Amino acid sequence: MPSLLITGAAGYIGSHFAEALIGQGVLSDGPLDLHFLDDLSTGHREFLDRLVALAESKGLPRPKVYEASLTDAPALERAIEQAEPEAVLHFAALISVAESVQKPELYFRNNVEGSQNLLRSLQKVNCRRLVFSSTAAVYGNPPDPAVASRPLPESTALAPVNPYGETKLAMERAIEEASRAWGLNAVIFRYFNAAGASASGGFGEWHEPETHLIPLLLRAASRGEKLKVFGSDYATRDGTCIRDYIHVEDLASAHVLGLERLMGGAVSASGATETFNLGTAQGTSVLEVIRAAEEVLGHPVGYEIYPRRAGDSAVLVADSTRAREVLGWEPKHSSMEHILRTAWGWERGLQASGR
Repeated sequence: MPSLLITGAAGYIGSHFAEALIGQGVLSDGPLDLHFLDDLSTGHREFLDRLVALAESKGLPRPKVYEASLTDAPALERAIEQAEPEAVLHFAALISVAESVQKPELYFRNNVEGSQNLLRSLQKVNCRRLVFSSTAAVYGNPPDPAVASRPLPESTALAPVNPYGETKLAMERAIEEASRAWGLNAVIFRYFNAAGASASGGFGEWHEPETHLIPLLLRAASRGEKLKVFGSDYATRDGTCIRDYIHVEDLASAHVLGLERLMGGAVSASGATETFNLGTAQGTSVLEVIRAAEEVLGHPVGYEIYPRRAGDSAVLVADSTRAREVLGWEPKHSSMEHILRTAWGWERGLQASGR
């Protein structure tokens, strides 16, 4: 059985990937031996418990859970020595743009130093397969309007405009260095705005504090409050930021395909790194998301305009041609209506549970 370690398994995207992988049950090499690592600083033990129960219900071996931080190098090394993974799926990172502007040192320690610890530990056990969760924030805000207005390919210049994007770019470069130095084979996914929730209802977006548009919008609308819209003077069709929203289940399916590509033999003895954008190539503005939410909720959504936030790009939309052609990936669940309906179902569940 292939042994797989998932860092950040108790988080938003890591838990959805684990659910998708468990639902599939096997890779080409056979059943799964899963290991979950998370320090639970931003993740949720409930997610881990649900994943363990789901794996057992599918007849898989009970996943091993390691509560450890990537910044605790000895604890991390012990976990990896016990797991002996054939591949690692790396989702563990702090992700708030606004917080990264306020606390850049926290982000560099957690994201960059933690990833370097992970890479050193993988080298020690000769694990040479890694799937890494990166971000479109590495592209920053292309200065050429003609470039910024089009879906961005992977060849776009890398110029992050906030510490979060800088840490993710540093993580990518550390992976590339490991590929050259000791033969790590990696798939890097740069995705744009993850949104929505699992069809099962067991997993969804649950950050404290919440910083992402769609859950904040739904939370405000359910409480009769006004949503804060940051910036209405961007060079976009309605003055608000435009983003490429992709359903979290579509992200999960891409990571499964990336893992299968690594496990299926696409491994170079000298190391190799492949990078793929994940998105829909369709940008939606903040005001357009609000209008779509009004259709789903059946009532108006109030909002107020605030000044721009530091570190926000005007437009980020993905050209995912490579992922479609190389991996055979298709975003099947990423209509804005479906994203909002699944996110609303999850938000109502959180509220009903008192969270």
